[in-house]
Amino acid sequence: MKRLKPPRAAFVNFPLGHQCGKPGDVGLQKNILKDTLDILVHASIPGEVEDLNYEWDSPFDWSDFAKNLEEMLKEEGGPIKL
Repeated sequence: MKRLKPPRAAFVNFPLGHQCGKPGDVGLQKNILKDTLDILVHASIPGEVEDLNYEWDSPFDWSDFAKNLEEMLKEEGGPIKL
């Protein structure tokens, strides 16, 4: 996000594709959305990226992302060029 330089942004350190948490976790999704909207309304520094303090409840590793994506594409029958 910092490279794209949005006017303001919120960052949640969750696995890609899960920016608002796990499917069906409505309470967490609402809290993240409310906190994000609050940042969009009250941010005072252009280009500010604010980290939201939410934690993913199970271990994940960014280095496994490409492997997981490749497996998903293989299952879906899509191209596997990463």
